[in-house]
Amino acid sequence: MKLNKKIISQFKNSDSKLLAVTKYWDLDEIKEFFSQFEEEDYEVLIGMWENRVNSLKEKKLDREQTHFIWNIQTKEIKHIVSFCETIHSVDNVKQIKKINEICEKQGTWVKIFIQIKLDENKEWWIEISEIPKFMELIDESENIGLVWFSGIWISEFTKQEKINEFQILKDLRDKYIPNGVVSAGTSRDYEIALEEKIDIIRIWKSLIEEE
Repeated sequence: MKLNKKIISQFKNSDSKLLAVTKYWDLDEIKEFFSQFEEEDYEVLIGMWENRVNSLKEKKLDREQTHFIWNIQTKEIKHIVSFCETIHSVDNVKQIKKINEICEKQGTWVKIFIQIKLDENKEWWIEISEIPKFMELIDESENIGLVWFSGIWISEFTKQEKINEFQILKDLRDKYIPNGVVSAGTSRDYEIALEEKIDIIRIWKSLIEEE
């Protein structure tokens, strides 16, 4: 495993932060990945993306740096909250109420992103028209610290379609949470995301140089 220094440099020359997709790596691989970061490179890294509760239990990563992105099952929320300080994929009222309830029981809090529906072919996720309702509910939830917007990628896209997608998320951020951030982009479109000044970009394969 060899860190792609070109990508790190691209992030250092931008205002975007990198969320490393570690969900496919075991603990030794994660340690090896981080060992290759130079001290000044850490400023670009905001945390690690995990998506399975069993993996969270096994890896026991730093909670402050661990972000959860995936479909959330109600029965798993207590474990997600225990191991992750940030949850990117909140998409219904039941989840928000349960997260707040579990946080209260555990004496902790979380930061959440509400996941916006950008692809009409998707059955889940929050409709743009529903945002005010969710904002009101979150304001009443004492154990949810911050609210940001998250977008899950459209499967096939042109560059302009991706730019339009990112602009929708940025406009929503500016309208509802001026000091908030947008979480979007992957290894497939990270360069467009950097150009569009997306706040948090999630990357996996591109982080490692091909041997």
